[in-house]
Amino acid sequence: MLTALDRLTIYSVLCFISFCSLVMKTPAEPSLMPLLGVIASISGLWLEMHLWQGSSEEQKH
Repeated sequence: MLTALDRLTIYSVLCFISFCSLVMKTPAEPSLMPLLGVIASISGLWLEMHLWQGSSEEQKH
């Protein structure tokens, strides 16, 4: 099973790849997939950070 840090790393790499794809695409190839990838990975990062803070507080008690 992946730890929270592993999942954050995966989301960060996916966000970087999606952003690079968004920036490097040519205007002749319109596609929403890179934009959807950036949005999905940022959402995943936000959720993971939000849930990770809650789980670390539970471990302290």
